Amino acid sequence: MNYFDKDEGAALKSAFDEVVLGWPNVTAKTMFGCPSYQAEGTLFAVLVTDGIALTRLPEDNREQVTQAFETGAFQAGERTVTKWTQVTIDDVAELDPLIPHIKASYESALGESD
Repeated sequence: MNYFDKDEGAALKSAFDEVVLGWPNVTAKTMFGCPSYQAEGTLFAVLVTDGIALTRLPEDNREQVTQAFETGAFQAGERTVTKWTQVTIDDVAELDPLIPHIKASYESALGESD
C-alpha cells in the first residue's frame, strides 16, 4: 500500500522540508514508503499524500489540533496507530498554523531521545 504519492505530495513535502530541516538534529528518511522525520533518531512526523502524521504530539497539543483541523489516526495497512495524530492538509497554506504543533512533536521526540 502506498501512503505517499511523490507527485501529489510534492508541494507538501517541499514546504515541510523548508520548515523542519533547519531545526537542530532533524534527519529525514523514508519509512512506510513516506518521508519521515526524526529528532536525534526519534520519529516525530510522517508525511502522507494528503497530510501529516505527528507521532509524538503531547496531549494538550493533540486536543488543540483535533479541534482546529481535520484529524484521524494513522493507518498502516490494516493496523491503526491511535497514538499518532494524522492531520489532513488540503492546501500547503494550511501548514503555517500547524507549525507550533509540529514543533511540539519535535520537542517531545527530543525529550524522549535523551
